[in-house]
Amino acid sequence: MKPLRSLHTPLLLAALAAGMALPAQAASAATVSATASQQAQVQVFPLDCGRIDVKDMDMFADDGTYKNVSAQLVVSCYLIRHPQGDLLWDTGIGDQFAGPKGVTLIPGNIVAHVPVTLQSQLKKRGTSLAGIRYLAFSHEHIDHIGNANALTGATWLLNPKEHAWAIKQDGKDGQPPPLLAGADRAKIRLVTGDLDVFGDGTVRILQTPGHTPGHQSLLVIPGSGQPLILTGDVWHSYANFRHNRVPSFNSSRSDTLAAMQRLRALARDTGARIVIGHAPEDFMLQR
Repeated sequence: MKPLRSLHTPLLLAALAAGMALPAQAASAATVSATASQQAQVQVFPLDCGRIDVKDMDMFADDGTYKNVSAQLVVSCYLIRHPQGDLLWDTGIGDQFAGPKGVTLIPGNIVAHVPVTLQSQLKKRGTSLAGIRYLAFSHEHIDHIGNANALTGATWLLNPKEHAWAIKQDGKDGQPPPLLAGADRAKIRLVTGDLDVFGDGTVRILQTPGHTPGHQSLLVIPGSGQPLILTGDVWHSYANFRHNRVPSFNSSRSDTLAAMQRLRALARDTGARIVIGHAPEDFMLQR
């Protein structure tokens, strides 16, 4: 099978790994309103939350482009450090699956691996799963919620539309799927629209449905460098980004295209850099 090759190679996370030394760009005051003192203290750390080996990528574009194409996707999580506390954006495949065996997501087609635990990476940053103040998900697919149950001490910023969909898809008797069982024990703050997490404009959850009904993206203004848009699964690769390709398993094609348009416009207006969480080009673990 042919390997999937991206058409774009951004230097974003290489710069993150070098200490967040990206050049600053102008941002729209109407959209990005953080003060200089608030912004200076915000940091973004990409975390290695696994790998996904896909034998046939056909499902990742509804036009047949990837039929019989194999690829490996990275799984990214992000630690957002803010003076008011840490936010963890997505939780990856799950530390319980660490080791050579991995876990089968789709029999015969998709296998996931965890080469390094999330807990060990947080420890290197001087924190732990218990030290996270806020937990938020781009969406509730299995590769984004694997460590959620270890974070019941955090406040979950939970999208009710997304959570109801996850319960309908993978839950039982009205209960969340097993990887989200901690939702019944954690403190919940419902997110029904765009949300300024800390109230200072530095970290904003954006509603970008389409991949799933309650899919979200995250706009972050770090203290060093330009704003970042963590796009979740709006795009899975830079090939999809360049060609507006939509996976066949998305909940809504039209909503996906609208989300793509929204994030492109936001990037233009704010000078933000788009970050694609599953793209190997956008991933480099900061050590």
